[in-house]
Amino acid sequence: MPPDGIAWLIFGLVSYVIGSLPTAYITARMLKGQDIRQLGDRNPGAANVYRTIGPVAGIAVAIIDISKGSLAVLLTRVLVDSTLTEMIAGVAVIAGHSWPIHLKFIGGRGAATAVGVLLAMMPLLTVPLAVVGLVVLFLTKNAMKTLAFFLICVPLLAWRTGEYTNSQVVFSLAIPLMAGFSHLLSVMRQPNPRSGGGPVVPEG
Repeated sequence: MPPDGIAWLIFGLVSYVIGSLPTAYITARMLKGQDIRQLGDRNPGAANVYRTIGPVAGIAVAIIDISKGSLAVLLTRVLVDSTLTEMIAGVAVIAGHSWPIHLKFIGGRGAATAVGVLLAMMPLLTVPLAVVGLVVLFLTKNAMKTLAFFLICVPLLAWRTGEYTNSQVVFSLAIPLMAGFSHLLSVMRQPNPRSGGGPVVPEG
């Protein structure tokens, strides 16, 4: 294996490329012939695809976006035995999804990809929690509340159980915060109806 610094750079770049696959953009182009950034709330993510194109398309995009996060971490795990490198890959894949270079650094909000990263990094905790999340989704019919439930519970339970290192607990908190920051930036970019930019479609 190359030195740690080189490995971090390699896996960081590979993970960024994986994350930057514009799933929502491609889906909208294929199914509707339109730019997802001009539809709904203009966010190139699964929720906007769900609302503007259809539930099946939206769910498919969400599954792929979750898979991108898991793939980046698992690929790194197979090729190098380093938890830190896996963490770097996790951060990079979310960065690629949220700020893809080929979409002028304006991508999705990263929540689904963050779920994928945490599922791969901490499966004993997050897989059962994801099952509970499906129950929450069934009861609330609200994807945003379900994602919030999952992303808030992961760091709390990681800290509470005492089964994880301090660095893993910090990582489990940093990933939801990163997705939240991307979400905030996305909301701030939405057009203001008072300025003639069109209506803002609320999340969820």
